[in-house]
Amino acid sequence: KSSELTVNLNETKQFGPLEIKILKCGDVKVNNIIDSVAYMQVKDLTKNENEQVFIFNGWTFASDPSLTPFDHAIYDLRLLKCSKA
Repeated sequence: KSSELTVNLNETKQFGPLEIKILKCGDVKVNNIIDSVAYMQVKDLTKNENEQVFIFNGWTFASDPSLTPFDHAIYDLRLLKCSKA
């Protein structure tokens, strides 16, 4: 099952047990192709032994999420685009 979730800059959104926050988001030109890139932090709230540990904390690219893969047993997060609202 797929779901689309919109997360605004510096906003924390919860999806299931995941807490997702986008700190930076924008478009970059890579090899003459415009790509969306975001700095994302994700916590798994079911892992309460250390609440300060992120299961993902880094940059992700819309065109190639495997560059910095998000690793979770159940969920797969992928950046679709950055938008200016």
